[in-house]
Amino acid sequence: MTQLYYNEDSTDFYHGDHTGGRGGANLDAFVDRIASAGVTTYLCNTNASRANYDSAVWTSTWEGFDPQGPDHQPYLAGLAADGQPVDVSGWRRLVTNTLALHEQGIDYPAHTIERCRLRGMSPWITLRMNDVHEQINTKHPIHGHFWRDNPHLWRRNSDSYFGRAFDFSHVEVRDYYLALVDETLERYDLDGLELDFLREPFLFTVGEEDSGRELLSEWVGVVRQRIDAAAERRGHIIQLGVRSPSKPCVAHAFGMDPLRWVRAGWLDLLVVSPRWSTIEFAMPLREWREQLGGCSAVLAGGLEILRGDHAMGPKRPVTAAEARGAAAQVLHDGADAVYLFNYFPSADATTMPDAWARDAYEQTIASVASLERIGPLTRTHAITFADMIGPEGAVPDPPPQLPVEGVDLSFELPTGPRPVRGDGELVIGLSSKGEAPLAYVNDGGPLVMVSSAATGQLCHNHYALPIELLVDDGQQNQIHLICQDSLRVESVEIRILPTGTRIA
Repeated sequence: MTQLYYNEDSTDFYHGDHTGGRGGANLDAFVDRIASAGVTTYLCNTNASRANYDSAVWTSTWEGFDPQGPDHQPYLAGLAADGQPVDVSGWRRLVTNTLALHEQGIDYPAHTIERCRLRGMSPWITLRMNDVHEQINTKHPIHGHFWRDNPHLWRRNSDSYFGRAFDFSHVEVRDYYLALVDETLERYDLDGLELDFLREPFLFTVGEEDSGRELLSEWVGVVRQRIDAAAERRGHIIQLGVRSPSKPCVAHAFGMDPLRWVRAGWLDLLVVSPRWSTIEFAMPLREWREQLGGCSAVLAGGLEILRGDHAMGPKRPVTAAEARGAAAQVLHDGADAVYLFNYFPSADATTMPDAWARDAYEQTIASVASLERIGPLTRTHAITFADMIGPEGAVPDPPPQLPVEGVDLSFELPTGPRPVRGDGELVIGLSSKGEAPLAYVNDGGPLVMVSSAATGQLCHNHYALPIELLVDDGQQNQIHLICQDSLRVESVEIRILPTGTRIA
């Protein structure tokens, strides 16, 4: 059976209005849309720094909020911690909707689980293990009491955005998250529990990742024991999954050891993924597969919703063709399944490309599930970057492929399975004007440039690319550009299209 995993953010549903007494019907329709897209496993996120249900062990989203109170009430006042006027309406609407669902007697995770089973999806809960949203502002209402009251449990020696994340070397922190695990397993009849270490992987004080790795592994082993005990009580299997950085060496640098956790038999699902700022078209799934050997855990390739060509460049939501290209690559390289993160069903034309928001959402989601579905459709492969390389200062930045300047430039880009028929395009985005470069792919002669168009600050040169030139054995395509005058390359992509079509 084709598997497709979908992670639903803890707040996305609550951006809609649920104050009119129809919260349950709204939630049913919300889950139904994901089911209609062909998702087989629905991972319901129930926490960031607070829980989005009436938790007995964590601060709930609405705790301290007075829905009848003014905008300057203590709960909302923290939004303007710098003393400057701030519009609190967005956060007020979010917490009002969250509280309204609870006051209608609806337990968000339990209702989601029930609806998933009715619609044939396997219901999981995913827990964010160290969320850092808004931690620059310690008074923001997103923060739970435990984090705010225990700054001595934060990481040390870091002044980065992640400097106030919890340090898991403290037993109090591990117990705090274990309490959330225990409550989840006690309250909810789920099929699986995921520990999301990409929110955030900064788990230890800078320089103490090696000593923390053993502590974290022991803790994951305890979670496995808790899951096995819950499965015995429930009378059915409960699986355990982990979301990890996209490279084994990066996970290891942060103090994680997902390879060990799989080999020990603790994990049933391992998701490897970028963190947030870009989708990755060249994750080392073959390396993961080789190091996992014959382990039976599902290996999933995570697709993020944004595309960034390089760390300093702009970021935008991916197109449907880009999502299919990334999915084709992870499946071709050995992943068992595709895993979607932040692919919100609430998206509209203001937040997602028109090409697949609104009516086309379900069709697009369904199209990334397998190579068979992707095969006859357009797809795009692009050079992006790895947005996680390791803790602050611990790992040197790898040399980026983009942006780059010169007269003789080379790039590498995999493109998944080579189609039997169709057309190809090489698209080069330049920020410098002048003569178009000669372009070569692998052992072919110079490609024919078919068009050139300005898009924003870039000039995109399109070259016809015979698909027989593409590699099809897990190797990288070699792209070579030559020009008389120095050029600055901002983006490189290869598009694979059904015969006679072009990607917008």
